[in-house]
Amino acid sequence: MKAKGSWLVLGVALAVPVQGAEVVVLKSSEQPGVRAVVDALRRAGPAHTFTEFDLAGNRAQGERIAAGLRGRTMILVALGGLAAQVARASLPDSPLVFCMVPDPDKAGLADAPRAAGVSAGVPMKNQLAAFRLVNPRGVRIGLLHGPDTAGEIDEAQKAARLVRVALVPRLVSSEREVPQAMRELLSGADAVDAVWMLADPILTGDQTRRFVLAESLKAGRPVYAYASSLIAEGALVSDGPDPSSVGEQAAELVGRFAAGERGRMDMRVPRAELIINRKIAAKLKIDIPADALKAASRVF
Repeated sequence: MKAKGSWLVLGVALAVPVQGAEVVVLKSSEQPGVRAVVDALRRAGPAHTFTEFDLAGNRAQGERIAAGLRGRTMILVALGGLAAQVARASLPDSPLVFCMVPDPDKAGLADAPRAAGVSAGVPMKNQLAAFRLVNPRGVRIGLLHGPDTAGEIDEAQKAARLVRVALVPRLVSSEREVPQAMRELLSGADAVDAVWMLADPILTGDQTRRFVLAESLKAGRPVYAYASSLIAEGALVSDGPDPSSVGEQAAELVGRFAAGERGRMDMRVPRAELIINRKIAAKLKIDIPADALKAASRVF
């Protein structure tokens, strides 16, 4: 996704002398991809001491955790919007590295002092182009999203026009609205060719995520996913940030804070990875072009 507001984008890591530091990792929840990011962060920062806390999607729990951390000299790494907001509000004096935050501006991180981050996604145009490369006949795409990602729909529509696909957005305000939205997308004369899931808090819960995947497969429609971890759960394709790259970029920012840097840092952009599920393609009778298979980072 494109950087917004005053954020600048830079994907080239700088060599910074790394000093050991206490790194506290705050996770909004254990959603898909989080573990891989944290593992890569740990591998890339062996000089540091790491402690992890899971907010389990609960702000009050996050505030209790933050209260117990006050007074410690540490560098915070926040994964997800909730963790980043809690970290910034409750521990404003600690350096903060944030990841997996779809909209840093909305989260109040754009002008935050001593904060730096890794982009939560790749440009929507690139994602849609990758999806169409894998499934050329999927020209009518249902887009399921919640309020937290509603601001991304304009960008998605512009990207769709460039790639020559039609988007059918469906806003869901809670998990209870997901079944009806799925029925609207998958049935009738205007049924979509595929369903695209954004990395939205409403959709990342285990039960809701699995429901969307199961209902789409039952209707004979593929799911385009926001993370490679959903491929194993039944999505046809994902074109999202490589979790290892996210963790490595976060570790580079942690290293800069540990080395004493206090100035504003540019937003990092992780590598993208195209992942394809050939088993799902076979079930749905989708012929994946050779060019798509050649372009893929991994094929299952």
